[in-house]
Amino acid sequence: MVVTCSDLVVQKNIRNKKRIIVQEGITDPERFSYHLVKTFKFLPKWFAGTSANGISNNFDYYCVAGEGYRDLFIRKGVNPEKIRVTGIPNFGNCEKYYDNDFPHKGYVLVCTSDCTSDLRKKFRYENRKKFIQNALKIANGRQLVFKLHPNEKFERRTAEIKRWAPDALVYTSGSAEEMIANAEALITSYSSTIYVGLALGKEVYSVLDMEELRELTPVQNGCAARHIADVCRELIDGEANAAGVAAQSAEKQAPGHV
Repeated sequence: MVVTCSDLVVQKNIRNKKRIIVQEGITDPERFSYHLVKTFKFLPKWFAGTSANGISNNFDYYCVAGEGYRDLFIRKGVNPEKIRVTGIPNFGNCEKYYDNDFPHKGYVLVCTSDCTSDLRKKFRYENRKKFIQNALKIANGRQLVFKLHPNEKFERRTAEIKRWAPDALVYTSGSAEEMIANAEALITSYSSTIYVGLALGKEVYSVLDMEELRELTPVQNGCAARHIADVCRELIDGEANAAGVAAQSAEKQAPGHV
């Protein structure tokens, strides 16, 4: 059995294995590439990014963040019988992030994350100057703190931020989740960190539909890993039972069986 995070690419060495997919975080919006993949089945799923997660149905179970995502994936075409609402470990107990030693509080945090470097990799234009100026407007005099995604070119992006927001603090390392816990507000574009802000009741800003994001916020059950383990056991036990039934059937059909 294999537990992995995506069905967009299924490696050759796991194609004959039982597979459980665990949702990582936020999924890409359904852009033109998503509709192309849905229409033309020969196109690879990865072409649409994470918006196509699950639509292959090429797995045994899909462990998702909450009921909102369950409904979303069913609408996309995922087999409802394969979906298990478990929550996801990295976003299922956000209150724990309040226990931190980050030295600042009461600021407006900007998580560049997927909305910057990853967007550029996917040939999606982002006006960084406009993004920073909008953050200044939202902050409205409050301290502005930037947490850069690990894929950023730190020196270049820091200089870019300092050019338009010279008083902003810029962090290239540390826990974004703990920074969100200490913040008054969170600004991002396409980042799973938005769910931490929503789960903690922060003032949150995004280019995405905020009402939809609230519905999709991962369930805060504090035990997502245990629920995922239960799904693994369900699959293993199902396989063992099926093997036992097959063995009994073969025994009954064997010559000389009474």
